[in-house]
Amino acid sequence: MDIPTIGTNPFSNIEQLVQQYMAIERQPIARLQTQKGQLNAKISLYSELSDQLSSLQSKAEDLLEDDFFLQNSATSSDTSKLTATAGTNASAGTYEITITDLATAHRVASEQKTSDWTYTVAAGETHSFTISYGSTTLTVELSGGDTGQSYTLSDIRDAINAEAEEQGSGVYASVVDNTLIIEGELGASNAMSFEDVTGTVLQSLDVIDATGTIQHELQAASDAHFTVNGLSITRSQNEGIDDVIEGVTLNLLAPTTETVTLEVGRDTSAITGGINDFISAFNDLMDYLNEQTQVDLTTYTRGALAGDSLVRFVKRELIDSVLQSVSGVSDGNPSSLSQIGITFDEDMHLTISDSETLNEYIQDNPQAVADLFQLTDGVAQRIYDLLNPLTQSGGTIEEQKEVLQDQVEDIDDRIERLEAMLQRREEQIRDELVSLQQALIAAVQQQHFMQSLLYGMYGSTF
Repeated sequence: MDIPTIGTNPFSNIEQLVQQYMAIERQPIARLQTQKGQLNAKISLYSELSDQLSSLQSKAEDLLEDDFFLQNSATSSDTSKLTATAGTNASAGTYEITITDLATAHRVASEQKTSDWTYTVAAGETHSFTISYGSTTLTVELSGGDTGQSYTLSDIRDAINAEAEEQGSGVYASVVDNTLIIEGELGASNAMSFEDVTGTVLQSLDVIDATGTIQHELQAASDAHFTVNGLSITRSQNEGIDDVIEGVTLNLLAPTTETVTLEVGRDTSAITGGINDFISAFNDLMDYLNEQTQVDLTTYTRGALAGDSLVRFVKRELIDSVLQSVSGVSDGNPSSLSQIGITFDEDMHLTISDSETLNEYIQDNPQAVADLFQLTDGVAQRIYDLLNPLTQSGGTIEEQKEVLQDQVEDIDDRIERLEAMLQRREEQIRDELVSLQQALIAAVQQQHFMQSLLYGMYGSTF
């Protein structure tokens, strides 16, 4: 007589069974993590988009600067002798300039002292001296304090410089080879005079004698002498001379042996450079938008922002901003970029297709070019007005990113709740399998017992 038996325990590897079951249970979490990855990727794309938009917005803003299209340049034939800058009101023309002398600053010195030389002020005393030039007087004080004080050359230098800085003066003191050197401001009218008011600081240094006469003059104060188109001119400065040629600031660098030619006129290079920067930023943005929105019907692939309504809107408005005529221009002036030589090429890239026409307008009628970009309906103004609400703090793109980030955080919360639930479920499944395993083991043991009992009763006939 045969009795069926319970075979090998099928639950011997409980942990493997638990993990196989939980892998199925975790599939919703995997799907959520995929969604989270897609959302984070889109947030990154919006950041890239914002950077691209901001770049074009910045270049448009440059073109909107006051007088951008009225910039002038001043070009020197010898920049080692003369440089210059020109404002928008500069008088265009060619100027012949010679420089005879540069303005110099008054410079005086003490006698050379030993390295351990000091000037002593007794306790309770204050010794002072003055440095005067033009309408300015500097008063330098050395105090003896409560116990007396000894002053080195460096101490006196520092006291002079501190007073000059406090008064906004150009006087400057230095120590060279144990000698105090005091230098004033440029120009003959700024020749310095010195006086010991109390004490004999300057006389001890041998800067002056008892009558106030300077003892060691290293350089006299003098004015700059130069000519512009043959007219002799004298100034007390070498740089920042802005009252000789209207709208032009001259910087005299060195005396000349030959005439230096200064050309003043419209800064075509700077203006076209700004326009080119704008065009490059526009093309870079359009290339980026095209790449992110393209749909390939052959490979069935789509750009990451294909179908995005915001991107479609921006792309359409950008093209319209460039193509549409500008309202408000003066009669007879161009009303579109194409009329000044800026068009789209076959690849739909904005380009300067006729540089000669553009340069002529910049030279002869810069206001017409300015109007095309800067009027309320101008190209640069349109684009700035389009992009600013998108890129500004709290703008559309930032709001879109915040919406996406909220979705990411919501997914994180859902994943956290699911993880907690699955952890409890995993413990439950493990407990159930352990209980089932224990029950099976008990059944096997019971079977073995019954077999042994029957074998004892019936012997081999069982």
